[in-house]
Amino acid sequence: MVFSLYTRIFFTFTTPSPFDYIPIPPMVRFPKDLIHMTAQRIETGTHASDTLGFSERLFSGWLEMYEDNRLYLHYIISRERNEGHTQALLQRWLTEGYDVRVVMPRPIMQHILKKFQFVPSIERLSDHYDNDVEVWYQP
Repeated sequence: MVFSLYTRIFFTFTTPSPFDYIPIPPMVRFPKDLIHMTAQRIETGTHASDTLGFSERLFSGWLEMYEDNRLYLHYIISRERNEGHTQALLQRWLTEGYDVRVVMPRPIMQHILKKFQFVPSIERLSDHYDNDVEVWYQP
């Protein structure tokens, strides 16, 4: 090893600090059962769906709601087509601050999502699907 002015300066300013001896905590792994408890499946016809505006009178389907205000819309059928209920529902959720994500939307739903500047991405939703799936979200 060759010592130069640079190595002396380097060693002078890199003396150990008391914080160098604090151990790095190990990676925390949560049991799979605990992770599943953070999502709540909501189907139309329930009090939770009515509270979200996802009423059985207007829609059929289901979604998942996570504790961090994420809504994964897995399946939706509007009972009254071309009435704007789906757009109004999405607008309501976005206005209320939900992070809305739509799983594998059909072309007509993609058209609606593009109006709200949603973009496609790929996610792994291992609870429901074996492979990665297309999920649209608003960045």
